[in-house]
Amino acid sequence: MSPKGVLILATLTLGAVALAAHAVMRRDLPITSVAVEEPLLPGLADRLAEVTTIEVTTEGRKATVRRSERGWVVDELDGFPVDPAKVQSLARSLATARLLEPKTDRPERWARLELDADNAKSRTRSVVLKNAQGQPIASVVVGKTRYGAFGPGRGAVYVRRADEPRAWLADRRIEVPEEPLDWVEREILDIPSEKVAAVTLRPGTEAEVTAKKPSREASELVLDRVPEGRAADKDKLDRLASTLSSLSLQDVRAANRLPFAEDAPRARFATVDGVVVEAVVHKEGEGDDAQYWVRFAAQVGEPLPGQPAEGTKPAAEQVAALAPRLDGWAFKLSRWSAERLVWTRDDLLQPADKTS
Repeated sequence: MSPKGVLILATLTLGAVALAAHAVMRRDLPITSVAVEEPLLPGLADRLAEVTTIEVTTEGRKATVRRSERGWVVDELDGFPVDPAKVQSLARSLATARLLEPKTDRPERWARLELDADNAKSRTRSVVLKNAQGQPIASVVVGKTRYGAFGPGRGAVYVRRADEPRAWLADRRIEVPEEPLDWVEREILDIPSEKVAAVTLRPGTEAEVTAKKPSREASELVLDRVPEGRAADKDKLDRLASTLSSLSLQDVRAANRLPFAEDAPRARFATVDGVVVEAVVHKEGEGDDAQYWVRFAAQVGEPLPGQPAEGTKPAAEQVAALAPRLDGWAFKLSRWSAERLVWTRDDLLQPADKTS
């Protein structure tokens, strides 16, 4: 081989070795040794009962979770209830996490570990736990997750006690809900279409529209008063029946903060078991910018004749379970879901030129 060829081969070999070394350094390798072994937040486990407020700040946004007489609620969502499992998960992680390895104590290097809490654009999650008097019980900065630190599916996280410059690697992932909405259960209602016996749009008005099943065993809604020469749109009727199935919120406010009009559009859903859910719609804006806020209320109605499915709870019990979730709240829905609540009779008919 010529000298030039040898030089080229050597250069390529060195480059490959450098790339391989870089890849090894970058990949997640299981931790095989522990430099230290101490609690992330000493004494927190014994003081969890004192915690009444959790404050999380991320990228300049704040979420405040507070313990009230009604349980844990989110201040930024007008006191809407928190998913208790999320509070329990965070508290358990913070109380049991342990420090494994010391990292940098130089503030200029915090950013690469996402521990620079003073940077409004950082992904850092600053968590403060306070007591009833508003005094901090514990404060920690949670940074970048190191996936696969202990093998597949077992991660670690970089952390920093808020009053100390030293960064650490902790022995587990710490899932911190960031946005106020991240703390709540997004599902509002879950009434499957097969449970829906009837839907009435704009009840009590001249524009009232009703679609109902002829029996408990029927699978489809039948539209009332179909004009001569027209036909119901079965696809839309199926969508109407499934409106309350896995219905999720995009935002939530106290209902009294929104100007629901006396003549606001309404929709009433009755189930085969005698549960009635009424929706009242407040629309803000038009076209693609329109937002739909909906207030729901549940009450006991008349079940359809026939035998309820095995394990079905009485209507009164179902309504009692729904009330705390619905009463006093207005939910922002996707346009895809909310538009069904304001459909007219013509919306539920096939176009005249497609009717055979």
